[in-house]
Amino acid sequence: MKKGFFILMLLAVLAACSSLKQTKEEKEIRLVQVSESVKKDHYTIEVDRANPMRGKTITLTPTYDLTIRNDSAIAYLPYFGRVTYAPYGGGEGGIKFAQKMEEYQIGLNAKGDGWLVRFNIHTPEYNYTFNITIYQEGKAYISVTSSQRDPITFDGEMKWPIPGTDHS
Repeated sequence: MKKGFFILMLLAVLAACSSLKQTKEEKEIRLVQVSESVKKDHYTIEVDRANPMRGKTITLTPTYDLTIRNDSAIAYLPYFGRVTYAPYGGGEGGIKFAQKMEEYQIGLNAKGDGWLVRFNIHTPEYNYTFNITIYQEGKAYISVTSSQRDPITFDGEMKWPIPGTDHS
């Protein structure tokens, strides 16, 4: 009885160790995928939470995202907060655009475990500054500021597979 229990426990430990090894390999693959995507300026961040300056965190559906493609950014993000200037007719609402990025900068974050991406967008209605922190495993934190709106942040993750790449 004891021998059978010992063998069962040994098998459980071996199975756990093998799954940890697989997870480590998957993390390494993800690191390479994230790193290549950020360096090539070709990725999409799907956001799942909005953090308005005033109020509580809001859980979002997976239909909101920010895409970086070469020198352009495409945003389909919600907005919750105070607006000091609204376009005539109210506009579309949210943070929606497909524009060329200005003053684009990319570098490693202070801890060296991710990247910092910064750029400005000028739409006919609003001017935005985006600060994005992308971590090695693909998690991302997006901060959006505008002189016409309260700041808002978003939590999300890189979407896989990335359309138009050979990543799996």
